[in-house]
Amino acid sequence: MNARSIAFERDYWFCQLMGWGILGLLSILSSSFADWHSAIRMSAAKLICTLAGLGLSHLWRRQLQQRGWLERPQRLPLAALASGVAIITLLQTGVLLCVDLIFNDAAIFDDSRVAIAVNLALLLLMWLTVFAIWTLCYAVALTRRRANRFELEKLQLGVSVKDAELRALQAQINPHFFFNSLNSIRALAYQDADACARAVNALARMMRHNLQTHQTALVPLADELHALQAYLAMERLRFDERLVFSVQIEDDVAKVCLPPLVLQTLVENAIRHGVERSRAACQIILTARRRDGAVEICVANQGQLAEHSASTRLGLANARQRLQLQCGPDARCNLTAASGWVYATIVLPEEAGC
Repeated sequence: MNARSIAFERDYWFCQLMGWGILGLLSILSSSFADWHSAIRMSAAKLICTLAGLGLSHLWRRQLQQRGWLERPQRLPLAALASGVAIITLLQTGVLLCVDLIFNDAAIFDDSRVAIAVNLALLLLMWLTVFAIWTLCYAVALTRRRANRFELEKLQLGVSVKDAELRALQAQINPHFFFNSLNSIRALAYQDADACARAVNALARMMRHNLQTHQTALVPLADELHALQAYLAMERLRFDERLVFSVQIEDDVAKVCLPPLVLQTLVENAIRHGVERSRAACQIILTARRRDGAVEICVANQGQLAEHSASTRLGLANARQRLQLQCGPDARCNLTAASGWVYATIVLPEEAGC
């Protein structure tokens, strides 16, 4: 039995005991007694009737469970439900008559036949109403439980889909990064064998870091910057003084969290479309600040936005999707160009944290 079933059973017995307890108490308090002997007898009789009602309603519940009559609200077997309520009504009325015979010398049969018929009809109507209301309340409780279970399953399915999508996006990151890194190493292989060897070592360190962060949903900006330095060290072996990188980060945003390797993806993009295409020194500026109730992280590089490029722009598309999935709908990643600069800007909610 799982936790939800245990909670439902606990709530069921709480309602059962409370409902029948209050009904029995009201029944006792509503009676008038001539002496304390009569009061004890009548109280005992009504206590037995209450316990009988509790037991019959529980047996009725087991019957409902075994038959599955309330499992499909759209197709309720009304005839079977009505028959069941009628049977337990007759049984409860029979218990009441037996108790009256034992404790009250069958006083109910001392009246005229008309009065007896009226009393029996009222008793049957009363218990029929009680058990009909009980059945209705139980059906409503089952319906609510079923709706809550479906809602929970829907949420769990949504989480599973989101997790699968994130894993697919994460799986795209390493091949994309590895492909770009191999291009850099290939270029070094023709220029400087020692630098190429150092680049391979740097790549190995970065891949180890990537494996360590593969299962991490979000990492602090400070950790991303630390990993980014290893990547830049490898790229400087290739571009030397052509790669001019600077950082301008406000102290209070260092703990802001973002998906792993998103920042590196933007810097890779800036190097590929900025530094690689420039014969002179090319600046890349990383800034992070709070602005208009959000955290803005921008990677700007000198150059032009290539509208008809052979690039798949997989990295940027991946970054956008991961930000939306992991940081909420208010997170976004934009790519713009102005005055000889290209800006890749990440906007995170103010409350973003690990």
